[in-house]
Amino acid sequence: MELRQLGTRGPWISPIGLGSTKFGRREGVKYPKSFTLPSDGQLANLLAVAKEWGINLVDTAPAYGSSEARIGALIGADSHWRIATKVGETFVDGRSCFDFSPTAIRASVENSRRQLRRDVVDIVLLHMPDDDVSIMRDGAALATLLELRDQGLITAIGASTKNVRAGLMAAEQCDLVMITLNPADQSQRPVLAAARNAGKGILIKKPLDSGHHIDVGVALAGLVREPGVGSVIVGTIDPGHLADNCAVVRRALADE
Repeated sequence: MELRQLGTRGPWISPIGLGSTKFGRREGVKYPKSFTLPSDGQLANLLAVAKEWGINLVDTAPAYGSSEARIGALIGADSHWRIATKVGETFVDGRSCFDFSPTAIRASVENSRRQLRRDVVDIVLLHMPDDDVSIMRDGAALATLLELRDQGLITAIGASTKNVRAGLMAAEQCDLVMITLNPADQSQRPVLAAARNAGKGILIKKPLDSGHHIDVGVALAGLVREPGVGSVIVGTIDPGHLADNCAVVRRALADE
């Protein structure tokens, strides 16, 4: 797949990225079907299939259980891969806990660098709660990420937002924004437009509505051709589903 630069500061990434929630966490997720965590061998095979198709972006977070550590062990040393992770949310004893203090942000980034086995993390996003506007308005968390970026520990910083107002603030103040966009939820289009017009990077999360959207081909084909979108993050642990998704994207881009 032909790579795209994520905004003006971000890395060059594939138009489809691999989401990794299912790499390390089963509790408190909203997928329509239950699943078991993949073995190390199964996960290595999945990542090999992704690489063969040209995917070079994997998205993770401390809140995804053992995902960061498993990714680091398997591909942390592989320069092919670009890794996006997050700060602000952890998942402890079956519930999400949020801490956006500068101390917590710095500790989270250091832990991610260690887990991912990367001196420099390609992308770090604020992993926002429902009240994301207050986090953006406070500014301390974003300022800390900007400091870490300026110190050379992060390549590009952004926010994974929920509300349009917070998304618009992120599009103005960050290098990139991650937003939900799928056929059932078009509410974030103002953020998409603002980020595109500002030359900022755009990552799409929940493109298949966490597995609830049936017509995968239509959803993915439309999103990867959306102007301004850097990558569409699709979470799967099934190599067959991954290959099908990649084939859809390849055809969509060839027909564009």
